[in-house]
Amino acid sequence: MLNLPSQIKRLQLLCSFVFAINSLFAQGGRYIFDAYSVNEGLSQSYVSDIIQDRQGFLWFANRDGVNRFDGYVFNEYRFKTSEGNRKGEGKGNLVSNTSSGVRAVINRFDLKGYKGYSFFKNSRGQLLLTHNNGISVYDPYRNTFRMVLVDTSYINERERDWPIKFKILGEDTASRRLWVWRPLKGLYALDSRTYAIKQVVLYPPQFSKRGLVPRDIMKDGDLVWMNFEPGELLALNVKNLQLTTYCLPVIDDFPVIRNLNADSMIIASKGHIVMFNKRQRKYTDLVVNEVDDKGMPFMPVVMELDHNGNMWIGGTDGVLIYSIRRNEILQHITTFNTFETRSLNNVRYLYRDAADNMWVGTNGDGIKKYSPHKKVFNLYRSPFITHNMVRAIYKHDDGKLYVGLWQDGLDIYEEGGRFLERISNSGKDHPFPGNTIDAICRENYKYLWIHFEGKALGLFNVQNKKFQDLTPVVEKLGLPDQQDYFSPFLFRRVNGEVYFNYGEYLMSVSPEGRGYKAALVHRFPGEILNCYYEDYMGNQYVGTQATLYAKDVGSTRWKTIALPAGTIVKSINKNAHKNLLVATSRGLFMLDGSYQLMKHYNSYDYPALVNDYFYGVLLDDKDRIWVSHNKGLSQINPVTDEITTFNHEDGLQSNEFNTGAYFKSVDGELFFGGIRGVNGFYPRNFRNNPFAPKVVIKRLEVLDQPYESDTAISLLHHIELPYNQNTIAIEFVPLEYTNPLKNKVQYKLEGADEDWVQAGAFRMARYTNLRPGTYTFNVRASNNDDIWNQTPTTLEIVIRIPFWQSLWFRFLLLLLLLGIAYYFSTLYLDYKIRHEKLKLEKEQAVDQERARISSDMHDDLGSGLSTIRLLSEIAKRKIKDPSQTREIERISEAAGELVDKMSEIIWAMNSSNDSLENLIAYMRSFAADFLEHAHITHQFSIPESIPNIKLSGGTRRNIYLAVKESLHNVVKHAHATEVLIEVKMQQHMTILIKDNGKGFDQEKVRLFGNGLKNIQKRMQAVGGQADITSRNGTIVFLDIPLN
Repeated sequence: MLNLPSQIKRLQLLCSFVFAINSLFAQGGRYIFDAYSVNEGLSQSYVSDIIQDRQGFLWFANRDGVNRFDGYVFNEYRFKTSEGNRKGEGKGNLVSNTSSGVRAVINRFDLKGYKGYSFFKNSRGQLLLTHNNGISVYDPYRNTFRMVLVDTSYINERERDWPIKFKILGEDTASRRLWVWRPLKGLYALDSRTYAIKQVVLYPPQFSKRGLVPRDIMKDGDLVWMNFEPGELLALNVKNLQLTTYCLPVIDDFPVIRNLNADSMIIASKGHIVMFNKRQRKYTDLVVNEVDDKGMPFMPVVMELDHNGNMWIGGTDGVLIYSIRRNEILQHITTFNTFETRSLNNVRYLYRDAADNMWVGTNGDGIKKYSPHKKVFNLYRSPFITHNMVRAIYKHDDGKLYVGLWQDGLDIYEEGGRFLERISNSGKDHPFPGNTIDAICRENYKYLWIHFEGKALGLFNVQNKKFQDLTPVVEKLGLPDQQDYFSPFLFRRVNGEVYFNYGEYLMSVSPEGRGYKAALVHRFPGEILNCYYEDYMGNQYVGTQATLYAKDVGSTRWKTIALPAGTIVKSINKNAHKNLLVATSRGLFMLDGSYQLMKHYNSYDYPALVNDYFYGVLLDDKDRIWVSHNKGLSQINPVTDEITTFNHEDGLQSNEFNTGAYFKSVDGELFFGGIRGVNGFYPRNFRNNPFAPKVVIKRLEVLDQPYESDTAISLLHHIELPYNQNTIAIEFVPLEYTNPLKNKVQYKLEGADEDWVQAGAFRMARYTNLRPGTYTFNVRASNNDDIWNQTPTTLEIVIRIPFWQSLWFRFLLLLLLLGIAYYFSTLYLDYKIRHEKLKLEKEQAVDQERARISSDMHDDLGSGLSTIRLLSEIAKRKIKDPSQTREIERISEAAGELVDKMSEIIWAMNSSNDSLENLIAYMRSFAADFLEHAHITHQFSIPESIPNIKLSGGTRRNIYLAVKESLHNVVKHAHATEVLIEVKMQQHMTILIKDNGKGFDQEKVRLFGNGLKNIQKRMQAVGGQADITSRNGTIVFLDIPLN
C-alpha cells in the first residue's frame, strides 16, 4: 500500500520548489537573440542607427552606407565613389546573393555623404538621413535619397574626424521647425518644409571657449537637454534661449539621456541610473556595479523601452535591463550567443519596432534581435566537432542539464544553455562502462542513475563527477544475452526502486545495506521493451516493439492492450483526466480508463501533425500534449484538437528527434532531444503574436524583365500593360520580423484565380498569357502564430486589348465598311443603270436592224421568189409539152426551197431566239466543223441542264468570237492533235479550252499577235475574265457572268 501522508509531504515540498524556481525565472528570464551579419547581406558589422519607416521596412546605418531590410533581404544604399556615370544610373544594380539563400539585393549609389549616418522620421512620415555632407530625404516613390540640405564644409579638423556631423533632435510641428544638432557648433533650426536654415544657436561661451562638446543631447518640447560635464544637466529653452543648469552630482561619464514622459527622464551614466523629475527637480539614483570580464565598468551608450515598460540600456558590455517601476536591474545580458558567456557585446544602438521586437546594433557583430512574441526553444548543443546525437535528458535540482549521447558519453550544461563539460571514454580515463548513455534519472541530490547499452548500469556523482559501476550487480542475475537494438530506460518509483530494462526483461535495482541489489520484475517472452510508465495511483505500463502491456494497481497480471499490428510503442504518459497517451510509430493513441480508444492522432486524420513516427510524449502545465517526431514538435490541445507544429525554423535543433530523449522538469520546462542537440522551453511563456504582417509588393516583372516605372511598385495601386506583355511575376514580402521564416502568404488574382493560392513561405506569384481585361491582385499574410491580416494588399492590373479589338476601332471599322459598301454600291448601281441603258439601246438598235433586214428580205426577196413561183405555175398551165412542164416544175420547187431557207435565216436573226442554249449549240456546231476540217480530234463537254438565260446579240457575238479566236490559235499556232472544250454552269458560265500543243512563252506574247488581247477585251466587254496559261499545252479559261 502507498503511504499517502508521505506522498502529500513530498508534493508540498515539490510545490515549494517549483514556486521558488518560477520566481527566479520571472526575475531573470531568458533572452534568445537572432543574428544578422554580413553573411546575411548586411553591408557592415558596425551598426550605429536603426529605424522603421511608415511602410514597415527597417533601416540600418553602418560605416558602409545604409541598408533597408524586409526580414529576408538587405538592400544596400551607398556613396558613389566614382565620378563617372553608367547606363541605367539611379535604377540600382540587381545582384544575386546565393550565399544567404535570398533571391537578390539591390545596390544603389544614392547617398551624397559617406559617413556619420543618422535617421529621423518626421511628422509626415518621411525618412530623413543626416550625414557628413548634409541632410537627405528618402523618396519611396523613386526609391532614392534626395539632398535637401547641402553643407560639405567642416569647422575644423576635429569636426572632420568626429563620428557624426549632423543629428536631427526633433520637430516642432506648430512652428514648422526642424532642430538639428551639429556637435562641434550648436543647434540649427530648419524650415521643416523647405529645409532652409532659419536659426543657428551656438553653445554657451563657457563651453565653446573650452572646446567642450555635449556628451549627450535630447529635445523635449521647447527644451533641449544637454550634458557637458559630470555632475550637471543643462536645459536650453529654444524659444527664448534661456539656459538653466541643474546640479546632479550622480551623473558621471558616458551619460545617456532619455525622456520618459512629461514629468520624468532617465539618465544613465557610468555607475549610475538616475530618474529625474523635471517638475519637482528631484532625482533618485541607482548605483550600478556591473563590470565586464576585465573588471571595466559598464559604459552606457543607448537606451530604449521594451514592451514591458523596462528600459534596455546598451553599452560596452551588452545590455542592462532596468525595471523603472522597481528601480532595479533585472538582468545583465552579456552574450547574444547561447554558446558563449560573453559574445562580442559592444552595443551601439537599440530600437523597438512596431511589433515589439528589440533590435540591437553592435560594434563589430552586426544586428541582434529579440522577439518577445517568438516561441523560444532554448538550444543545448555542445561545441564539440563530433556530433550531438542525444539519447537521454535529465535536469537536476541545481538547474544543470545532463544529456546522454550516442557513443560520446555525457554533456553537462548550466541553466541557460551554456555548455560546461563533456565526460566520455574518449580521453585517458574511461569513467563509464559504455559509450552510449541511453537513460538518466535521479537517485537523490548527489547521485544520478545512468543506463548504458546492454546491462551496463551505475550511479554518477554530480559533485565529484565520479561513476560507480553497478553492472556486476545486474550480471549476478545470470540473464541470457538479449538483442542489442532495444531502447534502455530508467524509471524511479515512489518507493525508491528504479526500474530498468534489458531486452525482454523488466528489472529493478534498489538499496541493500551499503550497496544495491538487482531483481527480475517480469519477463515478457519474445518482446523487446522500449519504455515504462507508472501513474501516481500505481498503475504500471510497458511499451514494446509490438504492443502495450498494463498492470492495474492491486493486480498481479500484465494484460495486453490491443493496438494495430506493427505498432511500436515509444513513450507513455497520462493526462489529468486519467487518459492514457501512447506515442507510437503510428501516431498517438488516447485510451480511456478501460483502455478503449478515444482518439487516434495521426497525419491522415489530422493533417497538421505532418508526421506519424512519434518518439516522446509530455504534458505541459495546462495539460496540453507535446510530441516529438521526425518533422519537429507538435502541440495538441485535446479539448479542441487544435494542433500546432514547430520545426527547425522556430529554433529547434533539427526536425528529427530521438527515442527516449524527452524530459519534464519540476518547474515545468520541457526537453526534447534529437540528432543535433536538445531543446528546452517553458510552454507557459508562449504567447501568440498579435501583430499581423503587412504585405508590400516589392517587385514586378513583365516578360521576365523588371517593370519600368517612375514610381516604386510598392506604392502603385494601378498599372496598365499592353496586350502582348501579359506574362507577369509579382514578388511580395510580409513585413513582420518576429519570425519571418514562419510567415505565410496567400494570394489571389481576381479574374484568373478562383480561390486563394496557399503560397506558404514562397513570396512570388507568376501568371502567363493573361487575356486582355482588368485583374485585381490580392495578397495577405500571417505571422508565426497564424494570425492573418484580413486587409489584403491590392494591385489593379489592366491588360489592354489590341486596338483592333477596341470598341472605338470596331465602330470606326464598321463606319468605314459601311462607307465603302455605300460607295461601291453607288458605283455599282450607276454602272448597272448605265450598262442596262446601253444594253437596252443596243438591243433596240439590233432589234430595229433585224426587223429592217427581216422586213427587206421578206418584202424584196420574199415577193420576188413568190413571183417566180407564181409565174412558173402559170407557165405550167399554158405549156402542153410534158417535157417542158417538168422543167418548169423544177423551177417552182427550187423557188419554194429558197423561200424556206430564207425563212430560216429570218428566224435566226429574230431576237426571240437569243438564248444561251442556242449559243452553246452554235459553238458546238462550229467547233465540230472547224476542227474536223483541221483534222484535230476534239471533245465538247456541256452540262446536262442549261439554264434558260437570254443573251444579247453583242454578248453572243463576243463569247462566240472569243471561242472562235481561241480555236483559231489552236489550229494556227499550237500544232495540237487533241482539244478539250468544257462548258460548266454555276453562278458564272466557264469555258475551258485545253490543247496538247507546244504552248507558248508568256514573256513573248507577240507569238499570237493581238489574238490574246482580243480575247481579254471581248471578255471585259461581257464583264468576264480570261485566264491564259501555257504549261504542257495551252489552257484558255473564260469566266462569264450570267446575270
